[in-house]
Amino acid sequence: MDYSIRPLIQEDEPFLWLMLYEAAHLEKEGNLTVQDAINNPDLAKYVKNWGRKDDSGFIAILETTNQPVRAAWLRLLTGENKGYGYVDNQTPELAIAILPQHRNKGIGTQLLTHLLAAA
Repeated sequence: MDYSIRPLIQEDEPFLWLMLYEAAHLEKEGNLTVQDAINNPDLAKYVKNWGRKDDSGFIAILETTNQPVRAAWLRLLTGENKGYGYVDNQTPELAIAILPQHRNKGIGTQLLTHLLAAA
């Protein structure tokens, strides 16, 4: 399958919520949904109001259908808004997720390569 990779933009926030759901493995928690991720303040901080000054990320889009299928992103979470992987106030946290049917095809590695080069 052919994918294109482009930077994430504000309009990608709805897809990032789905990716956050996947990244947090909420399907393993039972009957949780994407809405549960949105309602969870500890998770929502990774996506809410995407497009802030320090936000950075990439999205992979299936070229045949123009469907987004994967994303990797960085967000700086500091002060009272520290995330699960807090290191310091200069180190952003990384999230990556891939829709289950598009895993193990190497595109996650490509997304991380783009993200690290941009960082």
